[in-house]
Amino acid sequence: MRELLTVHYIQLNSGRCAYIRRGQGRPVVLLHGLGSSWQDWQPQIEALSRFAEVFALDLRGHGASEPLRAPVSLVELAADVAEFIRALGLQGCVLVGVSMGGMLGFQLLASQPGLVGGLVAINSAPSFPLDSWALRSQVLLRLALIRLLGLRTLGRLLARKLFPHAGQAELRRRTAQRIGANDRASYLFAIRAILGWSALPALNRVDTPMLIVAGDRDYTPLAYKQAYVAQLRNAELVVVADSGHATPLDQPARLNALLEGFIRARH
Repeated sequence: MRELLTVHYIQLNSGRCAYIRRGQGRPVVLLHGLGSSWQDWQPQIEALSRFAEVFALDLRGHGASEPLRAPVSLVELAADVAEFIRALGLQGCVLVGVSMGGMLGFQLLASQPGLVGGLVAINSAPSFPLDSWALRSQVLLRLALIRLLGLRTLGRLLARKLFPHAGQAELRRRTAQRIGANDRASYLFAIRAILGWSALPALNRVDTPMLIVAGDRDYTPLAYKQAYVAQLRNAELVVVADSGHATPLDQPARLNALLEGFIRARH
């Protein structure tokens, strides 16, 4: 039977931050993606807390943390994470982020590398340049869907794309529900924080160990990840088979094994 997790709260300069804390050992901080919350990390919390002290945050604008009521930048959201790490004495932690959470990890390494002992970025990137019509059209389509149809409809559409297999019905249901429950204004401000952001070239000068995990069915081509990993000083790329954008949920056992190996190597 899965243990019930207690939600803790800490007051940061930007407002209330909700988080989960479980286990003992090397501190590991988990950062979720856009429209998600700490709850999507439950397979990792259970596995990693057997040998590490695991912290899973609700990022600002998500879950039970402070909502977003004004434009915000990815730099500011990364500053929230930096403040959290300092407040709880987690300097040198291993940071694990998926999608937008990985972007925050890249930004933190670019601006305050001394806080992080290692980064695992899952289906993520160190920049989000709006340099192609295809990418701009995808962003415009998502914004239009939210305005015209709402987050519940968007949640159902994204869930079907994330989990296309017949045996993933429960994952589709939970994901659609969680995306649909987001605060609309916060979700829109969070999307805009990503657009045009880049942690480069500062990130390319960082020696911190990085593990870049890519689902073989992720949105962005593998070649793109191979190209940016080649520019990083101390990064390894691992491809997870039969996985989309939500690798922590669709391939938890494979990801947990990769995370355990990376975290134990940081001791």
